[in-house]
Formats: sequence, C-alpha cells, structure tokens
Amino acid sequence: MKFLASSSNLLFRYSPEPVIPPVAQRYLGSPVHPIHPKIAYMYEHRDPTTLWWRVSVSHLNQFKRTIRSWCARRARIAFQEALRRQGYDKLGRPLSPPISMEKQAFLGSLEVTIRPSCVHQSFEAVQKDADFLLQGILKQRERRAERSKNRGRSS
Repeated sequence: MKFLASSSNLLFRYSPEPVIPPVAQRYLGSPVHPIHPKIAYMYEHRDPTTLWWRVSVSHLNQFKRTIRSWCARRARIAFQEALRRQGYDKLGRPLSPPISMEKQAFLGSLEVTIRPSCVHQSFEAVQKDADFLLQGILKQRERRAERSKNRGRSS
C-alpha cells in the first residue's frame, strides 16, 4: 500500500515496506554491471528498521544541474527539519525514547519528488509544504494502524 501526499512544490510517495529505488534496481538487474556487487551489498546490509527516503529531481530536467542540486538540497533540509519537528531523527527513529507505544519508528520508504514550481518558491514555502505533507503521511499511517488494530480486536 502506498500513500501519496502532494502540494504545488513537493510530492511524497510513502510505502510502509522498504523499497529499493529504480536506479538501484537497474544495477541489481544487471549482474555484469561493475557496481552491481556494491549496490547488492549495500541493500543486503541496509537497516530495515529505519526510514529509507530519497529526493528525486526527475521533474526538473529542464533546469541546469546547479538548480537541480540546489532544489534537492533545500528539499532534503526541509524534510529533515519536518521530521525533527514531528519528533523523529533523519532515519525515522523517535528522538526521545517512546514512553508509550504511541510514537513508533517511522519505517518504510519515502520518495520526495520536487516539482518545477519549487524552483521559484522561498525556502519557508518549501519547509511549510514538507511539514504539511509529512503530517498527512503520518496521519494516514496512524489511521491505517488503527484500522488494522480494530480488525484484530473484532475477529
């Protein structure tokens, strides 16, 4: 199950399971590729109890590399700040030890896709969007957990 949240600047795609991104899949699909062993080792030893997230600039191909990297950096910083404001570190682990089972680790995969309008927005606008979208994903995740918990009780 994937959750989508979007604004005019950013698009979040969240999956509760760790997903290997398409670029890595391309190398893993070719056993003769020179970096296949490195990518295979990296994903075999990656911690599944953390949030696997990445920023995609695939919608910004019409801009120069400098602009794409600048936008990606702003989106990364905004997302990390949004995680911190929600009480998580940059790997999706709670910042403080959970006193109750309410605040569980934020696991799975999340892709942050930058939209072309983001280039012309202020950092504060990007940060506001990241906060809003992350809150939406976390609420959807909580609702899903509640539904599965309620189904378990009624059975």
